[in-house]
Amino acid sequence: MKNLTRTSVTLILTSLFCLFFLPAYSKDAGSLIEVTPAVKEYAFNLIKPILDSYDKKDEFSQLLKVLEIIADPELGVQTNAIEPSKFIIYDKLEILKLGILCTLNLTSRQKQLLKNWRSKFMQSNPADVFFAPSADDIIKTRAAFGCSHYARSFIAVVKALHLVTNPKDIRYTISSESDTYNQALTRQDKEMTINGHQFVIIKISNRWIALNTSKSEWVQLPDGFTPESVAPPRNISIRFPSYPEITFLFRKIGVDINDDCGDNSLIALMNIYRSGDKNNPNFKWNTYTKTISKSHTTNALRGALPAASQGAKPLMPALYVSMIK
Repeated sequence: MKNLTRTSVTLILTSLFCLFFLPAYSKDAGSLIEVTPAVKEYAFNLIKPILDSYDKKDEFSQLLKVLEIIADPELGVQTNAIEPSKFIIYDKLEILKLGILCTLNLTSRQKQLLKNWRSKFMQSNPADVFFAPSADDIIKTRAAFGCSHYARSFIAVVKALHLVTNPKDIRYTISSESDTYNQALTRQDKEMTINGHQFVIIKISNRWIALNTSKSEWVQLPDGFTPESVAPPRNISIRFPSYPEITFLFRKIGVDINDDCGDNSLIALMNIYRSGDKNNPNFKWNTYTKTISKSHTTNALRGALPAASQGAKPLMPALYVSMIK
């Protein structure tokens, strides 16, 4: 009887510790791009019927159609989205029990979402609401508002529908803005926050394409690019049509379709440790210098993709590559 009582007390204390002292989000909670029942329901009930009726059946066209649906205002994963600033304001006001002031123009579902996501994702750092939600969280709520949300939802749906045969042909990707990385490198400021972007890369007919999952657009990566070829100190850059003035650099690429890169918080994702070995505080990439590569024009991909896909989205007039020795 004493042993039973002691065991019960231990379990209660352990539960209380987990409830009050452990971080709101743990990587052990599961993959950020896991195919859950909610993901399957969204993928098979909403997206698959559209794909089945779509006249283009090649892999690339099907993936681009998923990209379009994910970003669609009505069919996509953002129908209940809330302005990102509201999460931060709500968090500050709720400390004073005044969070309701931030919810006056929201639907009942959005109000509940603010409360739930604050509790689940914003305890360690309010900015984690941008990075901690998994594809399951996002698709259940249809409340995507950031690049990580769209990239994770896209990958999870593609997995659910088995749209890619080789798991190494599609990768979750983390990038940073070249300007902020260069500034941090110049200052040797290891604590500086580096702005960036999350998206997906895919391999089509032996050519790698970057999909901007937030904006339903794509660009070709340079000739000879492979995910394994990007390693410190060598890097390449990406420019998307929606952000023409911003040069993004690779910081981490998943090893296959199941790799979520483990970036579930601001600290894990955006600080300097993601530039190379996250356990090593030293800067791993060299300074980025942008140079136009004349060979990487819109014609570079023509003939490499299925004919039905070539007109899906215009490529950038030219891609930029870093000249790192």
